[in-house]
Amino acid sequence: MSAVDQLLGTSAAIAGVREQVRQLVGRSQPGRRLPPILLEGETGTGKGLLAGVIHREGPRRDGPFVDVNCAAIPEALLEAELFGFERGAFTDARQAKPGLFQTAHGGTIFLDEIGLLPSALQAKLLKVIEERLVRRLGSTRTEPVDVWILTATNENLRRLAAAGRFREDLYHRLAVLTIQLPPLRERAEDVLVLAQHFLARACADYGLPAKTLAPEARQALAAYAWPGNVRELSNVIERVALLAPGALVTAESLGLPSSATAASSPAAAVEPDAESPLGEMVETIERRRILDALQATQWNISQAAERLGISRNKMRYRVERYGLRPDARSSRRVPKPHPEPTEEVAAVAPPAAPAPTGVRWERRLLAFVRAAVVMPPAAVWVDGSRQLETLVEKARSFGARVEELGATGMVAAFGFEEGEDAPMRAVLSAMAMLKAVERIPRGGSGTFAMVFTLHAGEFTVGQIGDTTQLEGEARRQVWKLLEELYVDASPNTIVASRAARSLLRRQFEFVPLAPGAPPRSYRLLGYEPTRFATDGHVAPFVGRAHELDLLRASFDAAAKGHGQI
Repeated sequence: MSAVDQLLGTSAAIAGVREQVRQLVGRSQPGRRLPPILLEGETGTGKGLLAGVIHREGPRRDGPFVDVNCAAIPEALLEAELFGFERGAFTDARQAKPGLFQTAHGGTIFLDEIGLLPSALQAKLLKVIEERLVRRLGSTRTEPVDVWILTATNENLRRLAAAGRFREDLYHRLAVLTIQLPPLRERAEDVLVLAQHFLARACADYGLPAKTLAPEARQALAAYAWPGNVRELSNVIERVALLAPGALVTAESLGLPSSATAASSPAAAVEPDAESPLGEMVETIERRRILDALQATQWNISQAAERLGISRNKMRYRVERYGLRPDARSSRRVPKPHPEPTEEVAAVAPPAAPAPTGVRWERRLLAFVRAAVVMPPAAVWVDGSRQLETLVEKARSFGARVEELGATGMVAAFGFEEGEDAPMRAVLSAMAMLKAVERIPRGGSGTFAMVFTLHAGEFTVGQIGDTTQLEGEARRQVWKLLEELYVDASPNTIVASRAARSLLRRQFEFVPLAPGAPPRSYRLLGYEPTRFATDGHVAPFVGRAHELDLLRASFDAAAKGHGQI
């Protein structure tokens, strides 16, 4: 399979993209200057995958491929990451470091979310493109760079440029060639093709028996609007491959809203252009309805989603899209700090929070996963940032609540939503996150590794209304234990506490990290979803003599030709 064939689908839309890429790379010649390419499409349509395909099929396939998410790097660090710096250029700059443009010399640099690039850096990027020279922070000399520049955005850069929110001259330099990736709702015939591919891949990755989609599951997949596009579909299928019992995936296990509910929900409708007056009005109404539902349920995602008739994953997607927070002051659509009051701001201003009515304490089975980026000396901060974005997405697809997020790690909690099998979801989430890390192409500034630590048990939680929090001292102990497990771990492994292992050992295989000593931590070896055993041995039937006699009699009757189905 060529790299272009990784763009799966039979629809005319994706076939057109494949043909466009083939024509583009077929005309490119080694040694010639390559035109910048702008990839446009909604979030989750596969712009990162397409950029990697173009690089691997193009004339610079033997050079480095540097992937940069402009939205994930703080503005104060972005210039230093892109262009490098000299020793002493700023506090803590103890030694000189080349930028990502220099790292990509002779290869390709992919600038994702280019529409969010700060205006000051837009001018510097334009200069790099035109002069093919970069100057490090704190340096007085320039250095030549020869890179193929690919960019991506989920915004309409032409309209942003017309509105003065993006440099028009930079837009024209970046959009020499433009490829538009269609949303999944415009590729209806591709949904089942992609779902079957993701299901087969997940079963192969985790060593599971092959699974198939039931007819009603196919109908549910085809009827859903997929606001998160291919990325959402991939996460749903991976989750259901790990969680669904048996070889047949049912519609219920997918957890998608019914077609009637989805069609009537505000988030399922095909959205008009967000830059048009109609699009702005629809987004304002939708945002207000989502915010009202969240406030009415004390920011309980599951209850708010049920109130609106949409899935929890879809609700989380909308909350992230509109930048909603419990204080309701931050939104991607609302102007930044200290704007003049507007009708939209006034419309979504939160009412005064009601006074707490008391705390109710209870014991609950919870599980926690800590993911930490192991940073070798050659790596840079941006690598961890790109990974963490993927980790958060994977954890939330298994129902996690992100309790802590930092530049090089995160802690996800499971079990705050009642009815969840917290330990099972936690370990499967860790496996999915580790697999996602392994799929991320290494490149640019070096390699890295991840460590995942897992703990589970009964804990005291306090509940005020619909808000549930772990008791303070228990939280400190859990965080301390997760850190201690991390110290014992090797890169790219999942390590469980003794308590977590005791809850999971019937379906997962663990080995002690320190053989010979009393084990306090265990490394996960694998998943055996059909195994019911005690310490690796098949558990015997106990007190089932009558049932066994009945089975023997049935077998004897069948052997004599008198059996029945």
